[in-house]
Amino acid sequence: MTVSALADIIRQQADILETSLPPHAYADEHGDPSLAVARSKLLEACDKLNHLVTGPIEWSGHRVHAALQYACHFRLASYVPEDGTPITYDDLAQRAGVETSQCARVLQLLMTYHIFREPGTRIVAHNRNSRVLLDEDTGMAVEWLTQDSLRSSAFFTETRAAPRKWSGSRRSSSGDGQDETSRIAPLGPTYAVDRHIASGSPRTAAEVTSTSGDRYARAMAGMAKRRQLSVEHLVHGFDWASLPNGATIVDVGGGNGHYSKAIAEVNPGLNFVVQNLNTTAEEVTKKEGVANLGGRLRFVEYDFFTPQPITHGDVYLLRRILHLHSDGDAVDILRSQLSGIRKPGARIVVMDNIAVSSGTLSTLEERQTRTLDIAMMALFNSVERDVDSWRALFKAADPKLKLVNVIKPLGSALAVMEVCIE
Repeated sequence: MTVSALADIIRQQADILETSLPPHAYADEHGDPSLAVARSKLLEACDKLNHLVTGPIEWSGHRVHAALQYACHFRLASYVPEDGTPITYDDLAQRAGVETSQCARVLQLLMTYHIFREPGTRIVAHNRNSRVLLDEDTGMAVEWLTQDSLRSSAFFTETRAAPRKWSGSRRSSSGDGQDETSRIAPLGPTYAVDRHIASGSPRTAAEVTSTSGDRYARAMAGMAKRRQLSVEHLVHGFDWASLPNGATIVDVGGGNGHYSKAIAEVNPGLNFVVQNLNTTAEEVTKKEGVANLGGRLRFVEYDFFTPQPITHGDVYLLRRILHLHSDGDAVDILRSQLSGIRKPGARIVVMDNIAVSSGTLSTLEERQTRTLDIAMMALFNSVERDVDSWRALFKAADPKLKLVNVIKPLGSALAVMEVCIE
């Protein structure tokens, strides 16, 4: 396709968005499928035009990620006035405790990616993109992506080539129940091993990466704020109202209960049990919004690799759990849940990514899917599964486990899969 033809597509799709959306709101389609299509076509044409004009070997590389890592680690955004008032590089560096020249050079690179702005000589101010970093969870997500995730990518091939139990591995039943691979997950093999070896510490890789584990948890909270992962997609992606009054939803690995609370708020007849590792009584009392639900939501400690202790559940919810595990481990998790299901008609609801066949999406959308697949391999030894792979996974856990319904809400990165026992 020629440059002129691509420019025509860009103009056509831009006109659709500009006549339908307010300025600076082009990233939000407001639930309108036609606007979502226009936005997708616009991005696709821009990407092709950029590739056509720049050529095959001109790319940004990892340097911008290094700059973002620096900015997030030293919390540079928090020292820049939020109201848009500029601050000198000298004052910013002093407040952040960094060297002025380094600070300026990092920010000046980020400005070429439209993050921060330089309204005058030797001064910096926020713009719309840099203000995103003021949100602590979002900033932590960026920091995690540019530290832990980037480090796993740096050693991606080296790790794959190493003579390790890393291809299709699953947890060991010997010793403490975990082999070195499973100890490292969910932070990725290379980061944990690299730090563990370099430090000469006798501690396990999991202990070495405890700080990164905290960062990972907060990073996931930041990523959940993206519209593609909005809680609304789960609230409306399954017919919760069809469940009988008093039904119990078991939120397996449900973290802080954010998703259960959202469902509970619009379904007053349902009860919820949020299961998570290391859930203490003190932590439960700090959960926001729990008291407002009148005892319909409670938290319990649970390891989803062990037999499910709650036998009266109507729905066992696994949101972005299996996605982070190899097929072997995912089968073990499913079997652990099946061991506790006793109620007739009970089902498992899985909300997770579904990979697509090549050529069924735009290049940009498929690129996101393939990028995530490699990220899962690097970080968790897992894989992005298509529908057939999901069916095979459920069958491997139990031949009676059947995928009966798949819904992907508009704008959601995840699909809701309803799995029943025949």
